[in-house]
Amino acid sequence: MKDRLSRRHVVLLGLGHTNAHVLRMWATDAPADTDLTCISDYPVVTYSGMLPAVLAGQVPPASMQIDLVRYCAAVPARLITDPVIGLDKAKRELCFADRPNIPFDVLSIGVGSVPIFDAVNVQGSSFLRIKPMQTFLQRLRLAIESCVAQKTNNGRLQVVIVGSGVAGIEIACCLPPFLSTVTDLSCDLKMITRSKEIAPDLERRTRRLLESELNRREIAVMTDTKVTQIHPRSVVLDDGVEFDADVVIWATGASPPQLLTMLDLATDERGFLQTDRTLQSTSLDGVFAVGDTGSMREETVPKAGVYAVRQGPVVWENIHRYLIGKPLQEYHPQRSFLKLINLGDGRAVGQWKQFGFSGHWVMRLKHRIDTTFMEKFQIGSMTPDSDTQRSSDRSMAILDDELSQQCRGCGCKLGSETLAAAFDPDSPIGFEDAAEITRTGDESWIASTDFFSAPFPDAFLSGRIAALHSASDVIVSGGTPHSALANVVIPPGDPDAQRRALSDLMAGARKEFTAMGAMIVGGHTIVGPRMELGFTVLGKSSRPVLVRKGNLRVGDELMLTKPLGTGILMAALMRSQCDAEDYQRLVESMLQRQHRWSQVIDQMAIKAGTDITGFGLAGHLLEMLEASNAAATIYLSSLPILPGAIKAVRDGIRSTLAPENRRTESQIEATSDCRQRPEFELLFDPQTCGGFLFGVPANRKNELDELCASHEL
Repeated sequence: MKDRLSRRHVVLLGLGHTNAHVLRMWATDAPADTDLTCISDYPVVTYSGMLPAVLAGQVPPASMQIDLVRYCAAVPARLITDPVIGLDKAKRELCFADRPNIPFDVLSIGVGSVPIFDAVNVQGSSFLRIKPMQTFLQRLRLAIESCVAQKTNNGRLQVVIVGSGVAGIEIACCLPPFLSTVTDLSCDLKMITRSKEIAPDLERRTRRLLESELNRREIAVMTDTKVTQIHPRSVVLDDGVEFDADVVIWATGASPPQLLTMLDLATDERGFLQTDRTLQSTSLDGVFAVGDTGSMREETVPKAGVYAVRQGPVVWENIHRYLIGKPLQEYHPQRSFLKLINLGDGRAVGQWKQFGFSGHWVMRLKHRIDTTFMEKFQIGSMTPDSDTQRSSDRSMAILDDELSQQCRGCGCKLGSETLAAAFDPDSPIGFEDAAEITRTGDESWIASTDFFSAPFPDAFLSGRIAALHSASDVIVSGGTPHSALANVVIPPGDPDAQRRALSDLMAGARKEFTAMGAMIVGGHTIVGPRMELGFTVLGKSSRPVLVRKGNLRVGDELMLTKPLGTGILMAALMRSQCDAEDYQRLVESMLQRQHRWSQVIDQMAIKAGTDITGFGLAGHLLEMLEASNAAATIYLSSLPILPGAIKAVRDGIRSTLAPENRRTESQIEATSDCRQRPEFELLFDPQTCGGFLFGVPANRKNELDELCASHEL
């Protein structure tokens, strides 16, 4: 099965409960000839219902997370983490500040809500909004550690929770176990609410159970009160009373996120997107607002996750119906639902209709409901009959033919032995990747070319990476990129989709070439089985002699400017086995710009170097050693390696080019124990947008380190 660009686009903006259901169902019942794009501020979605259990130490943090990187790779769907800044209704496009707009036929907006925050004067650094939930635990830990470090005595830690709804109560009950993992200090908890009583939306019996729990734990509650100022070590109330507060956690009711004001869609009086009973926006057909994000006209629905979950099947059905022109299905919210509140000690309080109850059995029920929901999204715990297993099977079926089984980026290139056999051994240029075309006086022109299959589904991101990768040979030779010619293969499909893909590729590439001071001046395109791109780059150099592979000298120290592991992590991504955190570090490394290295090369008068790309560190270093008639020693423990790469090796993942690269192993002297280490395997991992490898005189290593720091390299 080969790549094909379709003309219909479904976009999920925000991956809350409702849109997460759409993503899950897409794996088994995707509409024909339709692409799915997921847009999220974070590559991990946090299920808020399990946050209290994580605070209480009842479950690990991973149990409340949906890894969008792995899940989108399995579906498959394109994942975008760039922030949206608007919506063009006429063109039906989402707008971004730093990338091309994304078109949609259907858009489902589920960006949730944020705590109400009424013009409070905040001066303290330990003020924490509970959202975004993805970063709450990290922010909370840092705030507590900072407060503890600044304590001048062994006094008690003062924590204030603003808001007395279910979220605020659960945090108050479940926070002490978390605090004990950060500090030995005792803690005083206070809860402040502008309501006349805690949990005003609950039944009286349930409130009494919760009040009893708070009293038993000596958690002070101040009702009918507002916080007006937050100072570094205190809070001020609306009556002027001030009291100590080391950490302030803001967990008030729901208000619309700022993004909703930027979309130019109809809203209700509070600012949430207004919908009809089909959950479709009253402003624009084919746009749905789900979960906390939407408010149905003439219908009041509480901002609670259970409603978002129930909306999932309705929105999924309506996406299908909209695409084929059928009438949309209405959503009818339930009038009551089971409420379960974690007390942090193995018990929970529950409410069903007018009945309130508590006990360990209630917590067991809550845990079963929460874990059953989250297991649907945990790729690592898939069962053979689960939807996500079928998703993975479908994703891997796409890899059935030989072309699709091949890794992307530099993993799709020919091996060094195959390449060497095709070259003229008497060539005066040899195997240099950048050629000096002409020299006039002190200035020379350098040319190099490189291309590969698009490493990621996001054409804009792939364009950025292709530009950086293609320019690296010119830069490592000591040149400055001046201009570039593009070579692009676009898959068959709808002409509008092809135009969009090409525009996104070029926009990404222009972003990086512009940062280098270069421009794209032309190129060629063809239609082919999969998206491929690259550039011929022209550069200038004022060096009398270019940096070359054959200039290593005895005593030089080898310096690698980027960590290894891009090839194996991209192979893991193809198999839905690259975690979100590792994916972020992978992309950050690949997008690390290296054009400022040309200044360092000049100032240090570096003579020997190359870039580490398809042949891996071993292959490219062996080229240098052969050209220099030298040998080198590598200490595996000193190699910089991307997070997740060692685990991928141990899991048996390899880039498709790695076996070909490993043919050079016969030229490496190593013990059998050394050859068994995972770091040894990474010597043969093909790198896309890899680092530079320089030979630096040992007595100038400190000077180079200082120079790199001054250039922020």
